[in-house]
Amino acid sequence: MKLPMLAPVRQVIYISTSMKNVTPPRPRGRPRGFDRDEALECAMRLFWSRGYEATSISDLTKAMQITPPALYSAFGDKKQLFLEAVSRYEQGTGCFAYKALTEEPTAELAIQRLLLDAVNSFTDRKNPKGCLIVLGATNCTIESTDIFEALAERRRLAESFVRARILAGQEAGELAENADCDALTGMVTATLYGLAVKARDGAPRARLRTITEQLMKMWPRREDE
Repeated sequence: MKLPMLAPVRQVIYISTSMKNVTPPRPRGRPRGFDRDEALECAMRLFWSRGYEATSISDLTKAMQITPPALYSAFGDKKQLFLEAVSRYEQGTGCFAYKALTEEPTAELAIQRLLLDAVNSFTDRKNPKGCLIVLGATNCTIESTDIFEALAERRRLAESFVRARILAGQEAGELAENADCDALTGMVTATLYGLAVKARDGAPRARLRTITEQLMKMWPRREDE
């Protein structure tokens, strides 16, 4: 596949992300006396740090500096607030994946950038460690199965984008003839998610970069390169 053929993939990413955006509930009653955007940012960072189940309404209202009635009026309920926070993460800090997969000229460079940018994002001192999409709902109750599935679906979607980029590289003649694109996709995404876990556990950035560099040494390049 020639590089210009990647345009449809970029469109799918854009459309899929847009379709997952959560439409904010219409405000009821008198105008609220707080900045909704700032409150959502606070909620996102709290969910990112603690995860969905470990974050209570009390925790949220304290961090957002609003009352429970104001939270329900502006965001619906905890689940709707979480999903909106996830969308905010995807469009902000988490958008490094989209950029890496669509801006680099080869599959190898795209995957290398994806992993290195992930390391930088997951270990940024200004933010909670790790990744909200990977770690936000790892231990959900039966009542929150839909939240777990919502993040699982986002991870599956991300994996499909990684696979599409690798397949584009294969069709462009960049990969060895015997390269297994499905296995390569699995290896890349497993490493990506593992980096998030290790970052949450406190692994230093230098160590995570070494893991990424080791993976890229196994990239199945054409023998004539």
